[in-house]
Amino acid sequence: MKPNILLVIPRYFSTPICGYIMPMGILYVSSALKASGVCNVYTLNLNHCVEDDRTVLSRVLEDWNIDIVGSGGISGQFIEIYPLFKTVKEIDPSIVTIAGGGMVTADPAVAMEGFGKYADVGVIGEGEITVPELVDAIGNGKPYSQIKGLIYKEDGQWVITEKRPDIMNLDELPLPDYAGFDYDKYLASNGEVENGIKYSPVAIIGGRSCKYNCTFCFHPSGSRYRQRSLDSIFSEIEYLLANYNVNYIALREELFASDQERVLEFCQRAKNYPIIWSIQLRVDSVNETIVKALKNSNCRYVFLGIESADNRILESMRKKITIEQVESALNMTISAGLDTRSTIILGDEVETVGSATTTLEWWKEHRKYSAIDLGLIIAFPGSALYNHARKNGRIPDPVQFLKDGCPVINLSTQMTDEEFASVASDVSKYSGIQFNIKKYND
Repeated sequence: MKPNILLVIPRYFSTPICGYIMPMGILYVSSALKASGVCNVYTLNLNHCVEDDRTVLSRVLEDWNIDIVGSGGISGQFIEIYPLFKTVKEIDPSIVTIAGGGMVTADPAVAMEGFGKYADVGVIGEGEITVPELVDAIGNGKPYSQIKGLIYKEDGQWVITEKRPDIMNLDELPLPDYAGFDYDKYLASNGEVENGIKYSPVAIIGGRSCKYNCTFCFHPSGSRYRQRSLDSIFSEIEYLLANYNVNYIALREELFASDQERVLEFCQRAKNYPIIWSIQLRVDSVNETIVKALKNSNCRYVFLGIESADNRILESMRKKITIEQVESALNMTISAGLDTRSTIILGDEVETVGSATTTLEWWKEHRKYSAIDLGLIIAFPGSALYNHARKNGRIPDPVQFLKDGCPVINLSTQMTDEEFASVASDVSKYSGIQFNIKKYND
């Protein structure tokens, strides 16, 4: 008999409200599981449930006779996923719980220690092949040792199996399981209204990983950059248009413009669809040809990674760009009338009060460039910043750091805690965001 698995998107807020971002990874795993035929797949999105989690889970676990529960996400979402697994195990300790996503991939043993007895096995890396193999093993009593990309405990010790190779042909993967996770309700509760029209961004992942190694980034989807074909991307757009009230496509791919001809072809084909769309670009890939094509193809937003206005900090971050390139890209996009959105994050390892002031003054002088958000850098597990912070003692207990939700800490070797707090206060004043800075060495 096939096992019954329940894939769950955890509740990101205490009450059903709008504003969360649909985690696409679990949608891909769900569709891969359904295509594999190794189990009966049930799905649940707690963000659209009025009843409390325990009530909902108690009912569906019993009604659907669930054997396995799977969930996952990025490290910052650990604080939502931990109570989910805890509740499942309290309801029925015999259920096998599977954790996945960036939180496990980034630092497997730390994540699993954080879950403790509430997570039985973790999936490292992309899950579309690993999870069906794992579920088949659970259902048939097979050992985990021959399955690549797993972490589990054996004789009191963590065992990590052989690394799972990156999935090279992304076109072979089935489309995400939109229907399984209340995507219609998600669209209805998210988005913004402009001129009487509501635009709800639909994220489409056009590629995975990144060939750059910025110190604040971690790439949970593998080490090699891969792209889907445009035919695959447009087949997904056509599916969405046919099944949902969709008018805004958000391309989630860090290096979409690394192939200019691909961008130009996408722009030309996008004109044939009743959509607006957005794109993420590195500033060093912006040129007049691309900008003109974007403008003429209903591109609504261009997201540019800026991070700092100080070249010394950009070099430390390994961004491989300069503030001069940033300003050139902004001038081109703004001159074309494209709505450009960017982010600045202060607090790099070599950030000083002076460099932070330089960036803040630049930000004030460039407010004409639409929305440039201000924030503080976070040492997400798996990133170079996180690894350095562990080595130098700024994160003495990585499990507690994860349980705390990956808080903001002072990562700079050039600023005292008091100086960093002053910079954070300035960022709060201008951004309206209040930061709870954690100190682990007090």
